[in-house]
Parts: sequence; structure tokens; C-alpha cells
Amino acid sequence: MTVFRFLVVLVVFHLNFVWNIARGDNSVSCEFGKNCILPCTFKPGPELVIHWIQTIGNIQVHSFYHNQDQLGHQDQRFKGRTSIFKDQVSSGNASLQLTGVEFQDEGRYKCYTSVTSGNQESFINVIVDGMTNTENTH
Repeated sequence: MTVFRFLVVLVVFHLNFVWNIARGDNSVSCEFGKNCILPCTFKPGPELVIHWIQTIGNIQVHSFYHNQDQLGHQDQRFKGRTSIFKDQVSSGNASLQLTGVEFQDEGRYKCYTSVTSGNQESFINVIVDGMTNTENTH
């Protein structure tokens, strides 16, 4: 039975990987408790808007517009843990730095950028590596 279960998990993992590649998603491995950068680039232009959203639950992670962070609608889980590279947005870098990575940070993120000439979306799958839950193993 355990061989069958292993094969099922392997097939599901493979299908998920193939689906993510087909969608054009990028994956980033982040280490638990460390800092992690979620990459996002765009074609620069005036009136820049950046929104980072965790797609499951449509959770607001970070927003930047009017040339400053706009964190009024940021989800509580991300408060004090996100930043963008403000000195690089004018050159098309909308990457997000996430500090103190938690297991709940794992999932799919959308980077939405908008300038007067148009908008674009890119998606990042965050995988959290590192510490395992040892409470159930003792």
C-alpha cells in the first residue's frame, strides 16, 4: 500500500509541475525563517502601480503606487515582512523581498504591474523548504 501511495504522490507532484510549466509560472524555493526574493520585471513607464497578491484567498501582500508603499490593505500576516527595491522600480524591477519566511507563505503569488502603456501579470510559486514540524514525531 505504501508503494501505491508513493506513486500517487509522485504522479500528483509531476502533474502539478507540468501544469505550472504550461501556465508559465516560475517557482522559487525559500528557506523557512530566512529572506526570499520573488522576482518580477516589467517594462518601465509613468504612473507605475505594483500589486503583489497571494492568489489563494486573493490576499494583499504588498502594493506600491504614487511612488511609495501603500500598505493600508496589506494582510496582517505580511505586515513588516515585505519590501520592494524602490531604487530599482524605475528600471523595471518589481521584485518582492519577503523576510522571515513562514510555512503559510507557500503558494502561488501574482505580481501585477501597470503603467500608462499597459499592464502585465506574472506568477510565482513559492515553495518553503527547511524546518519540519517535529511535534508529531516525538
